[in-house]
Amino acid sequence: MNETARAAIVTGVAGDVEIRSYDLPRPGPGEFVLEVELCGMCGTDAHIYRGRLDSVRFPALLGHEIVGRLTVLGEGVRADHAGRPIEVGDRVGVFPALSCGRCYQCTVRGRPGSCPERRPSYGFASPADRPPYLTGGFATHLYASNAGTVFYRTDLDPAVAVLQEPLSVALHGLERSRVRIGSTVVVQGVGAIGLMAVVAARAAGAARIVAVGRPPVRLELAAALGADEVVDIDRVTDPARRAHAVRDALGESRGADAVIGTAGSPAAFTEAIGLVADGGTLAELGNFTDRGTVPFNPFSDLLKRDITIAGVYGAGPDMQRRYHSALTLLQRGGLPFDQVVSHRVPLSGARRALEALGGDYRLDDREIVKLAIDPRA
Repeated sequence: MNETARAAIVTGVAGDVEIRSYDLPRPGPGEFVLEVELCGMCGTDAHIYRGRLDSVRFPALLGHEIVGRLTVLGEGVRADHAGRPIEVGDRVGVFPALSCGRCYQCTVRGRPGSCPERRPSYGFASPADRPPYLTGGFATHLYASNAGTVFYRTDLDPAVAVLQEPLSVALHGLERSRVRIGSTVVVQGVGAIGLMAVVAARAAGAARIVAVGRPPVRLELAAALGADEVVDIDRVTDPARRAHAVRDALGESRGADAVIGTAGSPAAFTEAIGLVADGGTLAELGNFTDRGTVPFNPFSDLLKRDITIAGVYGAGPDMQRRYHSALTLLQRGGLPFDQVVSHRVPLSGARRALEALGGDYRLDDREIVKLAIDPRA
């Protein structure tokens, strides 16, 4: 194992990204060090980079979709969260959050995200200029300093294993949307989480799935992952015409039983409400940070139509179960998961990737489907 590690540190809001070196720590009881193979970059990272998440202070080490190989194990680290034996060299996927599992929020309310003893999540712990260092995935190594960190051993290719975290978020949205066998589903937005929502809806037994978004490369992948029809928002630009196109694709003039919103804009949220059938559910995942307000009529938009609007924040309650379920789905295979990561970016390219993800969604003259930081590149 190298004596030092390197990390891509965001120095300020939309600021420089510096490659800094750190001594590798010696893990304590319940801790470990991981050599990062890939770390997914998602829209949340781009929002943090632009200063849209107040809880993260700069300088910051981002990256919470982490896959790598165990290099040093602290005392007592002998098995993954499923109880399977592990050893140095094993590939694992790391869940970024950790709660105590004992308090009222964890055991009675089932809300580990509200745990008063919850440790700072990997990729969100900040600022990065004080110890513990190396607590994000945009680095050559991760120091899993939260004793008892949830991780699972896997033989999946890193480009597939890195989808565990976004798929766990999609599974949360699926559960809140109440999709069941025979449901009609609209997935709004075909970024990585939207694509994973298509996978989740198909696995849950949805009868018909329509994916709405752009560009064609992501829509084609949505179809390959299980969408029955796609609607390209660049070709159907008028929202009223687009709603008609979605209903035609569903074969249902009344709208969808469930809409899973992953597009991440207030305007898309308003449009999503109009796609839900009376009595149906909108699960909103995309507006993870404050992007503004929308006009909303509680009577005509909600009560009269008897619809349910569910807010979905990350992997949510029972997050460790969803992370394991995501791994199970990925291991089952049968779908082109290996096509989701479209770009592998070295640490030195982190700023360029963050700018592209928050901009025109193009990098190296290609449309982005899913970005991943490859510290070994």
